[in-house]
Amino acid sequence: MTSAPLVAVVGAGPAGLAAVRRLRESGGVRVVLVVPGGLSEYLPGTLPVATGDARAACYRTRVVLAGVEVVSARAEAVEPGALRIAGSWRRVEAVIAAPGLALRRVGGAMSESVVGFWDPTGAEAAAPRIGAVEGGIVDVVISSLPYRCPPAPYGLALRLARRARRLGLPLHVRLLTPEEHPLAALGRTLGDALLAGCEDAGVEVLLGAEIDPDALAEGKVPAPDSGPDAADLTIVVPPHYASPLVADLAEASSPLVSVDARFATEIAGVFVVGDAAASPYPRAADPAAWSGMVAAQAVLSELGVEGDEVAQTPTADCFVDHGEGAYGRIRIAYPDGSPPRGRPAVTIDPAAPARAADFEDAHRRWQAVRVETR
Repeated sequence: MTSAPLVAVVGAGPAGLAAVRRLRESGGVRVVLVVPGGLSEYLPGTLPVATGDARAACYRTRVVLAGVEVVSARAEAVEPGALRIAGSWRRVEAVIAAPGLALRRVGGAMSESVVGFWDPTGAEAAAPRIGAVEGGIVDVVISSLPYRCPPAPYGLALRLARRARRLGLPLHVRLLTPEEHPLAALGRTLGDALLAGCEDAGVEVLLGAEIDPDALAEGKVPAPDSGPDAADLTIVVPPHYASPLVADLAEASSPLVSVDARFATEIAGVFVVGDAAASPYPRAADPAAWSGMVAAQAVLSELGVEGDEVAQTPTADCFVDHGEGAYGRIRIAYPDGSPPRGRPAVTIDPAAPARAADFEDAHRRWQAVRVETR
């Protein structure tokens, strides 16, 4: 009896998990999921961890999936028909890689005045330094584009400013970004809303800032044009680069991998999905999950397990932390079809404390698809 073909999925983010679920429900393939350390982190938990309101362990879980072999190791290389895992090659029929984007180390990470992080684990290491600042200036620096969770640096600045206001701390928060307008690819509505929220919270936003990622790697921070005052603490969203697994496939001037409409790469049988893939959609959970499902369907079609299906245009739904327990919500749809022809339709739900429960519900759903007890 011939065993079912083996398909490898790398990464347990939204894209990787969506690919696993789609492959598994087909019943026609075996699935191996490769996850470094066997753990998955909930990236939206970065902000509450950074301000000391939660521990990173609250947003980290070990991945256990029914009917799926989970390998707790790092995928190191890929070639047609094979994936190298922890030094050994394993034969597979296809690979769906969702390794995300890696974070470059900020040279000042060991300094008292500069911290760089963009995940809950890094945020926990930085939290004591952030909590120790009781006055002066705090800069939140977006080092380069693209980066994960595009609205989140604004949410971090809002969270810091409103916390300082509640505690009566003489703290001024500045946000520096190379963008000429926040999230301009989604039109002006969303960016205008983020700027309005920052103005209301007293956050100074410096658009079009000249930021040298290489200088950041050496611990040198940019000097804002708004005045001579140096920051007492600089929080850096580090430069993102291609995962070593797919680095050879990345574009020359970008950390992203060029893919076709099915998220296939130039290597036969290798697909790249999620944040690592060059896509016109926002770097958010729902579009990432959609990319994983599209790639999984393509694999099933190539293996003759199922036919092709027409994938619907994804939507995006994410929260914006406004601090002090209030969250806004952003909904993005493409009623006229996929970009660049179809333009995004953005709906913004104003910040409200009641939406904190929705944020926690989203976290519980995230955990439920990674820890299956049946």
